[in-house]
Amino acid sequence: MMLISVIMSLSYLSCDKNCEGCGDEIYPFVEYTDSKTFYETYVSYTGPKALVDTREKSMYETEHLEGAVNLPADINNTANNDTQWCKDLLALYPKSTCLFFYGTTSFQMTKAVAGRASNLGYGKNNSRIFSKGYDVLKFEWK
Repeated sequence: MMLISVIMSLSYLSCDKNCEGCGDEIYPFVEYTDSKTFYETYVSYTGPKALVDTREKSMYETEHLEGAVNLPADINNTANNDTQWCKDLLALYPKSTCLFFYGTTSFQMTKAVAGRASNLGYGKNNSRIFSKGYDVLKFEWK
């Protein structure tokens, strides 16, 4: 059992951020569970940045954070680098853009978005995720 753990740890550590096998890992991103910290980081960030709402279009149209763009994400449309979601993200923002993602409270979705964006070249130095979802975030986004 110990040997299996060591092998798994080594394979994870040796994983290149561009490899297909590790594109879904959340490792390359800074994850926030505190909405105030996420908000303060967003407003104080001085480089190129974007606020990305990954919820479905109908939810975004009902209510969203000011300045956010909608790139609805689900497990299927973030499945690989050739999906429309990936093409849209790359068309909108250069890889030097600090992406601030928020969406639902689904950990699987957060992980898929983070992993796919990382696989496209966005990563820890320039991307953030609020993992508790829009419903928690909106109350402190003022």
